[in-house]
Amino acid sequence: MKGILAYEVYLPHHRMSRKEVANFHGSYAGKGTKTVAHFDEDSLTMAVNASFPFRKYDPKAVYFASTTSPYQEKLSSVTIAKALQLPASTRTIDYGSGLRAATNAFLSGLDAVKAGPVLLTMSDRRLTKPKSPLEAEMGAGAVSFMLGTGDGVIAELVASANNASEEVSQWRTSTDAFLRQWEDRFVAYAATESVRACAEEVLSTAKTSLEEIDHVVVSGPSQKLSLNLAKSLGVDQKQVSVMNDSLIGHLGTANGPMMLVKALSVSKPNQKILWLQIGDGCEGLLLETTDSITSYQAEKPLSYYDNTMNDSVSYSDYVRWYELFEVDEGRRPGAPTPSAPALKRNQEQNMGLIGSKCESCGQTYYPKQRVCVKCHQKDNMSPFSLQGKKAKVATYTVDYLASSVSPPSIFAVVDIEGGSRMLAQVTDCKPEDISIGIEVEFSFRKLYEAGGIHNYFWKVVPKRGVHHES
Repeated sequence: MKGILAYEVYLPHHRMSRKEVANFHGSYAGKGTKTVAHFDEDSLTMAVNASFPFRKYDPKAVYFASTTSPYQEKLSSVTIAKALQLPASTRTIDYGSGLRAATNAFLSGLDAVKAGPVLLTMSDRRLTKPKSPLEAEMGAGAVSFMLGTGDGVIAELVASANNASEEVSQWRTSTDAFLRQWEDRFVAYAATESVRACAEEVLSTAKTSLEEIDHVVVSGPSQKLSLNLAKSLGVDQKQVSVMNDSLIGHLGTANGPMMLVKALSVSKPNQKILWLQIGDGCEGLLLETTDSITSYQAEKPLSYYDNTMNDSVSYSDYVRWYELFEVDEGRRPGAPTPSAPALKRNQEQNMGLIGSKCESCGQTYYPKQRVCVKCHQKDNMSPFSLQGKKAKVATYTVDYLASSVSPPSIFAVVDIEGGSRMLAQVTDCKPEDISIGIEVEFSFRKLYEAGGIHNYFWKVVPKRGVHHES
């Protein structure tokens, strides 16, 4: 048996109402909200944060699917593996160039699980032209699956089918900043034939009928089109309940996986899920849940993100965070281009969040030290990982003068479980959200970009969903 061992989701803390978008442009306001990535989040950082709980599975491969990888030529899967402290022997592959990158990576991952568990992560943060019909719908987020074999599989692959179709429906050239889409009626016309053919083939292969499917997931270029295509197949409204979501928007390559996660989260053993992923044709997967689905719990359930979100993002926040126009950075020099040798030299410490531990007295440090200030031993340190450790704010400062696209900047001295202490930037946090003694957790973020190089590091965010006694 091979299939999904576990799933995790990462959604940005921030959301913007579609009414806010419409009010800015003076146009019609749809219902609901969409997720908005903070200024220091991209598809790679969200993928790392969605995959963080999976280090315990010791994955032998990392597959990353996205249409918005931060580099046109550089593997993001390698960066993800390094941030998760996986060994250099881990196989790393990137998938992209269309929404079907999600199912392509999924099926390739299942083909490779004989060699060991495969970490599959899908993430997107797509840009749309202001006032375009897509702007109010396109969100951001990441979904990760751990694929493998054995009795721990919570959903196994029963059948799959593919129907490729050459068409120009939704696209972006190598020089385009914004997603393009042809007129809705043509997009629907072009997708309908592929979806029907793919659905018929996968159901025929599995020797089952559409009526026997418990959850149907159709993931197309937009929610309206996806629901219309599902309706054209003749599915019941109960079968597409996981497709009705007006809170997070369309997540690109993570959109179909997100609906699959919703179906898994409410499924019982022996239920069937049909996933039809549209994009230059259609790819269909039929999965069936196992008895293990009853005992599986994600580290952060889907309700966590709805209960802790900030839904007060303004349109001006959104355009600054997504760099839709240039803002004055003040009378200060710009950020220097990161040094490639320095990035290489410090990658274990900066990406892996690895400090040092004194072998004589057990005192821990971040950044790494050669001499222990407690017992004064020299060069008697071993690597010490701070990932997953509990942390609390010892003190902090709020800076209203520092140049930032999301002022004010907040920095905190953080006491970390094990005795170490570090200076960290606090993100996804308003001044009223922080106080001495509150718990924080690490989040992989982008410090800045300069010279075409993305400089990544770990920041801290308030640990939400817990009661702070400070």
